[in-house]
Amino acid sequence: MNWGIHDRRGWMAVILLLCAYPFSAQNAGQITLELRDKPLPAVLKLIEKAGEKHIIFSYNETETYHVTASIHQKNESEALSIVLKSTPFICKERENYFVIQKAGIDKRLVIIQGTVYDEEHNPLVCANVLLLNRIDSTFVSGVVTNQDGSFRIPGEEGKDYLLKTSYIGYQTKVQPCGAMNKVCLFSDAQLMKEVVISVDHPLIVHKDNGLLANVVGTPLAKMGSAAEMISHLPFVTGGVGEYMVLGHGVPVIYINGRKVRDQGELERLRADDILSAEVITTPGVEYGSDVSSVIRIRTIRQRGQGISGGFRGVFSQGHDYNASENLYLNYRTGGLDLFVKGDLKHGNYYQESILNQETDASSRWEVRGGTTSFRKAVYFSGEVGFNYELDDKNSLGARYMPGTNVGSVNQTNLGNNFVYKDGEKTEEISSSQYAHTYPTWTHSVNGYYNGAFGQWNVDFNADYLLGKNNSTNEVLNNDDKAAQSENEVRNYLYAMRMVVKRSFRKGTLSLGTEETFTNRHDIFVQSGFSDNADDHIKQSIYSVFADYSLHLDKFNFDVGLRYEHQKTDYYEYGVHQDEQSPVYNDIVPVALVGYEDKGWHASFSYRLIRNNPDYHMLSSSITYSSKYMYRSGDPLLVPQKHHVFILDAGSRWAFVNLFFDRTLDLYTRFLKPYNDETHPGVLLFTMASIPTTDTYGMNFNVSPKIGCWQPQLNGGMYFYDADVRSLGITQHWNEPQFYFELDNSFTFPDGWFLNVNGNISTAAKQSYSLSHREGTVNARLSKSFLEDALMITLTADDIFHTRYHYMDGYGVRSHILTRSYNDNQRFGIQISYKFNATKSKYKGTGAGQSEKQRL
Repeated sequence: MNWGIHDRRGWMAVILLLCAYPFSAQNAGQITLELRDKPLPAVLKLIEKAGEKHIIFSYNETETYHVTASIHQKNESEALSIVLKSTPFICKERENYFVIQKAGIDKRLVIIQGTVYDEEHNPLVCANVLLLNRIDSTFVSGVVTNQDGSFRIPGEEGKDYLLKTSYIGYQTKVQPCGAMNKVCLFSDAQLMKEVVISVDHPLIVHKDNGLLANVVGTPLAKMGSAAEMISHLPFVTGGVGEYMVLGHGVPVIYINGRKVRDQGELERLRADDILSAEVITTPGVEYGSDVSSVIRIRTIRQRGQGISGGFRGVFSQGHDYNASENLYLNYRTGGLDLFVKGDLKHGNYYQESILNQETDASSRWEVRGGTTSFRKAVYFSGEVGFNYELDDKNSLGARYMPGTNVGSVNQTNLGNNFVYKDGEKTEEISSSQYAHTYPTWTHSVNGYYNGAFGQWNVDFNADYLLGKNNSTNEVLNNDDKAAQSENEVRNYLYAMRMVVKRSFRKGTLSLGTEETFTNRHDIFVQSGFSDNADDHIKQSIYSVFADYSLHLDKFNFDVGLRYEHQKTDYYEYGVHQDEQSPVYNDIVPVALVGYEDKGWHASFSYRLIRNNPDYHMLSSSITYSSKYMYRSGDPLLVPQKHHVFILDAGSRWAFVNLFFDRTLDLYTRFLKPYNDETHPGVLLFTMASIPTTDTYGMNFNVSPKIGCWQPQLNGGMYFYDADVRSLGITQHWNEPQFYFELDNSFTFPDGWFLNVNGNISTAAKQSYSLSHREGTVNARLSKSFLEDALMITLTADDIFHTRYHYMDGYGVRSHILTRSYNDNQRFGIQISYKFNATKSKYKGTGAGQSEKQRL
């Protein structure tokens, strides 16, 4: 994209306009509001948010009243008196809350409290809770539940009541009413009710298998896109597209139950359209056996008919610019949704790195130098589909997702290295590497059906994926052609997945099956520095699983089993390789027991995780990185197995997570001399398995709210004990590594928001590598307009230019140290706008997600 003078002036005008917009001052504890025909419930919520006490009122009684008033520097009680002046309601103040009731009621009131949750013990947000007279079941009062599923209803002291609780998608329940109530609703496959935003709910809530972060109404909703918001979740580190859950690996991300296939989906989704985000550290058997952690995002369900949509533009400047534009449109009529989405990215990659490479063979070789890398790419991804609701219990839909590079992706690596043999300089190499990836299309199709048959809920998904990649690589050393190679890869995938659920006795029973068929053909041709390769892999995976969860008073239990049958056929130049074509049959168990009482909780869980090697790890081809460095995979790798034990505990806004992971046959990359006779001094960066590895440690999260300041402190301590002496590497360390992150969010009046985030990890010697101290500081300032429909944000990443990445490791008679900087210091602006409120009700969850990730 060519950013001309006119574009730069446009961006500068927006920046100046944003910087010139004044902050509004508001005295602590004082409320100023201008109200024009606002619904009374919305006004009461505004006052509650600006004040210091909760306000208890009935939506059903107040929703027909509107308020027009001016409130200037009033406290909460005075503000309530003003807005209730022309209504039949009065306000009664208690120690920790206000009660809104109709005038003339002199009876002494009590507050009836409780929590509404589903059969999996997830809190149900905005469930309807009605208070009924026990004698004749007449209506007395009603509320909707908060973000944590809790509710409060004013009642008359000494009266007997019934509680009637309903939630779209669940069976209505009527039960006797006490002072404290727990209400469990069972699903009947209907849709979620429209969300009503509440305030002052906790940022982080404990879940049986992890933590749930409330997004709507919290600082997380101000983080721009879902892609940016995720790195602010508890226990989550890494930037956009590089997420890690501390101690639990790379997470699989779902939006409304559907697997995220490309980063564009997260960048198109606005953070303020998200209801909650759950970080699951003990995934159940419904997830693939290779899933070690999950981030499950739920969006706000908004009603409406007609056309809705939005636009988001992002621009940032570092060594070079990066930009993206995405657009989405949705048309809804009756039960039919038609939607289209598009995302265009302009990426300019820049990296500077230094290298120190040592090899001890027949001679001692050293390579010292540095490399500068550039890459330019424009990528398009799209989505078009439909969703149709047959009735309240049945829906189906399909979507097609294409993607392609717009033109070739071109990367250039320019290096200058000095080579020493036994301490004497032997040569100086000026290298140039040119890599080209040609434009090719990927095609993905998903179809789904979600419905109910009697007491069974059914979720069925089918997927098809077709992709290919064509690339070339050329290396010049001192202007002489050193190596050339071409690589062509084609992938096919078919997958199906079905899950059925029902309530069974006092718990929930889930049964399911998943089948995945993949076909990958990888052809590699080179100019003579190694061997050509023609690898063809066909793989079939069949899975069945069952899970049962049960809540008994203060205890909860969950147990599940997954059986997987995997068959692989590996061909080299069309000849079947029996040794590289294994058949596996595995049982994958999950078990959890939890306890909760008086605001604190604890749980203990076990899960077996089984990982297949990515296909590039199985490649037998040897690729050329430099004159003294080659790369390869290992087609004999076997699946690695993790036995993971987790202990969780916490109370209110403090949480701790302890884990122990014993891994058998852990994949690792390591260095060894390639061939000391024919290629002296050359190292091979290859794959192998470590027989036994122990990873263990702890994480903590603390997130109190202090006025307009919402801090979130994450931290952890980790040990990595991998004995690689079986590979010929003599180094073996096990020092602890510490990680700390302070995430500060400040919410100011008039739509202003500021976030400052800093993190640091300490140096440590672990296994055969050395971790260096790393850290960074980022900030963002945003302002919303037009009732939050328009948001403008200024961003600053890696403000102090400290986010270096190190690789410092030992191999077989070898050592390598690299330090690289990936153009992380960037300053930018983001603009997003949405109109209307209709969202697609697409419910496809996707099948074969693990295989898609490997491909």
